[in-house]
Amino acid sequence: MKALNPNKIRRIRRSNFTLMELVAATGIMLAIAGIIAFASRSFFRALASAERVSAQLQVYLNIDQLMDGCFRNMIPFNWETTDVNDDTFQVFMGEEDMIHFTTLRRSYDDNSGNLFFVRVYVEDEQLIAEYSKFPRLPWLDDDDDLMPYDREVLATNVDRISFMYAGAQDSTIIWLNVWDREEYDFIPLAVQMTVEWKDGTEERWLRRTAASGGNSVYGALQEVDE
Repeated sequence: MKALNPNKIRRIRRSNFTLMELVAATGIMLAIAGIIAFASRSFFRALASAERVSAQLQVYLNIDQLMDGCFRNMIPFNWETTDVNDDTFQVFMGEEDMIHFTTLRRSYDDNSGNLFFVRVYVEDEQLIAEYSKFPRLPWLDDDDDLMPYDREVLATNVDRISFMYAGAQDSTIIWLNVWDREEYDFIPLAVQMTVEWKDGTEERWLRRTAASGGNSVYGALQEVDE
């Protein structure tokens, strides 16, 4: 019988050992790949969640800035109409789903005034705020074409908004869904805005206005004389 060459036996053993190493290394690599895939999936989920939270916080910040910068500085502003009676009205319209008002702002130069005329409403699932340096009269249907304004989208995926207007009568605070500018000759004591999102959640913001008690005792509602 022909004897086996010892060198050949060592080569065979070395080849078998290398194949076992390859199988083990492949298993380790697959395990590492699984760990990386799981970690990556968890990372991207956390990143997407953080982005959603960040976007929602930015929306809240936008609305907070509107409430603090405009609603809190809301003031009465009279405008005399050009009709036969020459009536004077507040440049204010408080509807259940829209508000139009005058607010104070900081004046940075001699060419810009310190008044802003603001309108807030929802359109196409967007919360819109419009700002104008010029008087925009809410009772004119074509006022949008007469006065220039800037438009800002504060939030998206909005189902609806609703407003509540605070006044006082006989030393009692009352809340109204609509503020009739022809009935009251000054602005509400405070305004609450509720934003309802498409996912069914809602948030509320409440701010007291700047000059709400200027013409009254405890903000008592004053009716315009007939």
